[in-house]
Amino acid sequence: MLVSFIVSIFGFLPSAFVTAANVLYFGYWEGFLLSFLGEAFGVLIAFYLYRFGVRRLTPKIDSVRVRKWTDRLAETNGRDAFWLIVLLRVLPFIPSGLVTLLSAASRVSPLVFFIASTLGKIPALFIEVASVSWFIESDAVIQWIVVGVVIVLYAAHLVYKQYQSKQKTPSS
Repeated sequence: MLVSFIVSIFGFLPSAFVTAANVLYFGYWEGFLLSFLGEAFGVLIAFYLYRFGVRRLTPKIDSVRVRKWTDRLAETNGRDAFWLIVLLRVLPFIPSGLVTLLSAASRVSPLVFFIASTLGKIPALFIEVASVSWFIESDAVIQWIVVGVVIVLYAAHLVYKQYQSKQKTPSS
């Protein structure tokens, strides 16, 4: 639970590995509960830390473009903020730290953030735990195939990024 808590505070570390360890060592439901509690309370602490940082840094931002977004975020509160946070937490491809940072930059109350974040995390964590459980219980061949596909996709991503950076540099 402590590791899940720490992962939630940092926001950019993938929680799937911690969830996998929890499910592997404690079982499906106990692993889910440990991951859930760690992430729920970790994200609340992260919210306060990010809010403190955002409030200290926002006055020092000179970029008109960045200030436009921070001003928009500062106006978000109430029901709209609640449902936006729930939606962003359910979507697995949205980084948790980004959701927390955007929420901390808004006027949403810590209680609304905590409830919305927790509600949104439940289905996302069920999907994560189910995926991890399936992966752990699957045949070794399937595990290697999944790992291989992930490595190939990551390598393709790196090659594509390198190709894009070469396309953007002006030729002499």
